Amino acid sequence: MDTHKLKQTYRHLVAGKYYKVTKTFVDYDRITRCKGDVWKFVGSSYLAYEDGLSLFFSIKGKVVQIRLQAIPEEQGHITEHLEQYLAEHHPWWRFW
Repeated sequence: MDTHKLKQTYRHLVAGKYYKVTKTFVDYDRITRCKGDVWKFVGSSYLAYEDGLSLFFSIKGKVVQIRLQAIPEEQGHITEHLEQYLAEHHPWWRFW
């Protein structure tokens, strides 16, 4: 996947930084994202027509797309309060 066209920030998320799932949630594809997982943010894209938000993370060395639909009957509660689900994480093994 060509990640160069992705937005490098989305709300509090910044490409290259690590984020920890602080609250388990289920994404648009009905995949459960578990509390405690740590991911590196790669970028985002948004499809206005469908209120579709795609967040891309590096998970175990592979770029993974996490799709959310920003409407109340889907994942609107997650997209509105994203900072409650993903918090910046500072790995102890990170080299400066």
